[in-house]
Amino acid sequence: MRAVRLNAAGEPLRVVDLAMPAPSGSEVRVRVAGAGVCHTDLHIVDGTQARVALPVTLGHEVAGWIDAVGPDAARPLRRMRLRLGDAVVVHGGWGCGECRDCLAGAEQRCASSRAPGFQVDGGYAEAMLVPHPRHLVGLRRLDPVRAAPLADAGVTPYRSIRRAERWLVPGARVLVIGCGALGQFALQLLRLVPSAGGDLFVVVRELSPARLERAAALGADVGLLDGEPALTLEALGRRADVVLDFVGSESTLSHAAAVVAPDGLLVLVGEAGGTIPFGFDAVPVESWLTTVAWGTRDDLREVVRFAGRGRLRWDVEAVPLTEAAAAHDRLRAGQVEGRIVLVP
Repeated sequence: MRAVRLNAAGEPLRVVDLAMPAPSGSEVRVRVAGAGVCHTDLHIVDGTQARVALPVTLGHEVAGWIDAVGPDAARPLRRMRLRLGDAVVVHGGWGCGECRDCLAGAEQRCASSRAPGFQVDGGYAEAMLVPHPRHLVGLRRLDPVRAAPLADAGVTPYRSIRRAERWLVPGARVLVIGCGALGQFALQLLRLVPSAGGDLFVVVRELSPARLERAAALGADVGLLDGEPALTLEALGRRADVVLDFVGSESTLSHAAAVVAPDGLLVLVGEAGGTIPFGFDAVPVESWLTTVAWGTRDDLREVVRFAGRGRLRWDVEAVPLTEAAAAHDRLRAGQVEGRIVLVP
């Protein structure tokens, strides 16, 4: 089968021929329909992403069809009402299944977790192995090529909004920094917050005029083309109850800290490598800072449910798998508005 591999950080991606993987034990082979191209993939190529084991087949945002199963996978699949040929999206947080986080359903937080495209081979290929059926979410009538971005670009913003639920009350002020693929999902998911979504006041800060236009179409109340913290505060009308930073650079985190309210929440989602000082004089008093990593399998199931009911809109550009390197170049150059999905 064809696969796109990274042998060492900084090296070019290579299209190679590999043996078709055979599932054993509880493993499931997924025939890949599409794999989303994410900024995290660029960090892996650059060598700036933590916990990566090279060489590896990239791709952590994957959907496809159940193609073959190991002998211990048949019964769990039946319990999940899945069978050979079904369309599925892959939940990428593969934990040990036994620790406290795993038993609580948060396998993506497991200290010994292994993830496709990071420590084990992912979906930039014609097929991939998934260690257990519990990591699959059925898609029913959703097109798996179109659904691939839900595995990260959809579920990660959903997770960040779930962490912010205590602050997302009617009338809350929310600042969204960055309106790429994740930010666009976040805007729509904010409007779906029970009892408060329609009453949130949402400001988007972006560098791209085109993305600001998209943000307005997806529910933003105000769009800001960059600007100083004073301009953001004027647009919000007061300090932000919640800041969702989908960039995560030094400048965006500094901006977030300058506008978040006392007892407000700053959620770091983007992995651009920025940091901010933490101390009594560094951030507003009693403000909260947190991070998110993907989401749980149940989070992904909810995002798939919203998508299946037509509650979410997102743009997908299908690109041949063999053009992965060119897709990376376009993403790095800021030439992608939605999500590129590599199709074998």
